[in-house]
Amino acid sequence: MTSGQLHYFVSSPYPQVTGLIDRLVETGMGVEFELTDPEWILKVCELPAVSRLGRTLRGQGISRHVQGPFYDLAPGSLDPYIREHTQKLYLRTIEIAAALEAGYVTFFSGYNTLLHARVLDQWFEVCRPLWRRVADYAERLGVKMLFANMFEDEPAIQLRLLEGLPPEVSGVCLDLAGAYAFSGKKITNWVNQLSGRLDMVYLSDAKVRDNERLPVGSGSIPLKDFYLACIKKNLVPDIVFKMAPEQAFESLQLVRKKGLGQHQIELL
Repeated sequence: MTSGQLHYFVSSPYPQVTGLIDRLVETGMGVEFELTDPEWILKVCELPAVSRLGRTLRGQGISRHVQGPFYDLAPGSLDPYIREHTQKLYLRTIEIAAALEAGYVTFFSGYNTLLHARVLDQWFEVCRPLWRRVADYAERLGVKMLFANMFEDEPAIQLRLLEGLPPEVSGVCLDLAGAYAFSGKKITNWVNQLSGRLDMVYLSDAKVRDNERLPVGSGSIPLKDFYLACIKKNLVPDIVFKMAPEQAFESLQLVRKKGLGQHQIELL
């Protein structure tokens, strides 16, 4: 995404969001709902209640995004029953995102270098039809779908998943901690390669070869280089602090103190 100013988000499980509303209004942040519990997604969630919460947040000026489930899911599995279960969860997640009037719904790609690197073409052949169905459903419900990296060692996986999908209905989310832990490529390389489709960034700090998400300033990710790369490409992706909400609020204050809130990195 280009033009405009950066917009920051807290990431939170659904049940905790109502308790964050006052802080979100105070800080001007949006919220990303983390939907990771299959039972809640498929059996517990009631869309009318979700819609009411979405309207409440909209009324408070709080933007909404959704992160979909990933535990034990495999869009590229050779087992059709696993693919069916995976797709069912993805489609229901999109319905929830639409009920929240969310802008983006983000799914991790399901790629794992250890499992799929040697059978990459076959993996794409298996998972691509599923992702096309999911993308079509998201488009029908008015939600833009993003692919996020997890174990990818280069941006090419996300870009290949986007082939044939128009930019108005699909894009990418760059998980900085994942890219820093599992890729030998610099963060700036990821930004440059994804720039045309980069709509969101999962922001946290991390240590070398360790994808544990840390508050900003607690690790060694070259965050200044990340912001510089965005400036050079005129990018302003939505930025989600991937950490506990209280750590996210503290990290936002640090980011603003350093002048990063509006790309003013000359203050660093």
